Amino acid sequence: MANVLVATFNLYHFAAPGIYWYDRKPTATYSGSEWDAKKAWIAAMLGEMNADVIGFQEVVSQEELRELLAANGYPHFYCPTAPRFDEDDPAIYTNATVAIASRYPFVSAAPLAGVAGVPADTVIGEGFKFSRMPADAVIDLPGIGETRFFVCHFKSQGAFVDDEVIDALAGWDDKIRTTYMERAMAGVNQVAKRAAEAGAIYRMFRQSIDADPEARVVLLGDLNEDPASHTISILTQADRVWSWGSVASNGIPEEFAFLKHVYKLYDAFNLVVTQGLTRPHTHGGVNSGSTLDYVVVSNGLNPKNPRRRGEVTKVEVYDDHFAASLPKDRSSDHAPVIATIKPVTAG
Repeated sequence: MANVLVATFNLYHFAAPGIYWYDRKPTATYSGSEWDAKKAWIAAMLGEMNADVIGFQEVVSQEELRELLAANGYPHFYCPTAPRFDEDDPAIYTNATVAIASRYPFVSAAPLAGVAGVPADTVIGEGFKFSRMPADAVIDLPGIGETRFFVCHFKSQGAFVDDEVIDALAGWDDKIRTTYMERAMAGVNQVAKRAAEAGAIYRMFRQSIDADPEARVVLLGDLNEDPASHTISILTQADRVWSWGSVASNGIPEEFAFLKHVYKLYDAFNLVVTQGLTRPHTHGGVNSGSTLDYVVVSNGLNPKNPRRRGEVTKVEVYDDHFAASLPKDRSSDHAPVIATIKPVTAG
């Protein structure tokens, strides 16, 4: 039975010529030739990756992406929402979207608008919502069965200070001290936002897992955090549990011990023993970049789970464009991450 490949792919400002990202300046839009080169590079990457399901980030020109994907073997395409544009200048986009493409039909596809009780159970305010609305799709994968996919792009890193607020201050003493305070508070907000998004996605995974402990659920995303970050540990629950109430961590009755694994999520890279000790960067470059892009799976795809219906056997990072120093506007500042999932026949 054939393997299934799933991938996450941040496209870096997939916005047709005439659309600007964040500011109207020549370096924030594409010329016709640059746009053609970018689409040709994406098409070549799609062929090289040969993935069956792909989650995309930084999508603005949705119909252009739909057409590009259809021409390259992906007839099924879904975006959960429209991009946002500046009210004062509709040529400037202020927030892109995610998308999902598949070789196989969607059983369902919908925006993931809810946050599954996160405000009620945390200090996060009632107004919380995802910075970019995720996609929530179910696909019947050959040999594996119905699998739920979330495509996410968590809140970007960076504590941004509004230039107009600082410019309105007359004295340099006010400008400097206000910049530091504004940046500190903005930093709190962006870190808290990603943590809340991670918690919300964990709870959405749990909807499926609580209904079926062997549910196949996959997150494809640019999570804007390092693998060792607390945000990722919120999502995966990878940190050690020291006790279950007053019972020591090793005190679980044997017949319930498997549940320790059922309710955790798994960074697919860590499921493959032979991956090696050095994790490739997925953003910025081979030597000076960072790891921000992930395939995260439920225990139903864990190779160590005897009841699994599929198992992650390989994770690859397609980063040749980093080594070749291709301009990011004609390629991407991210490297796609592809996980191979082998179907497992139920015993």
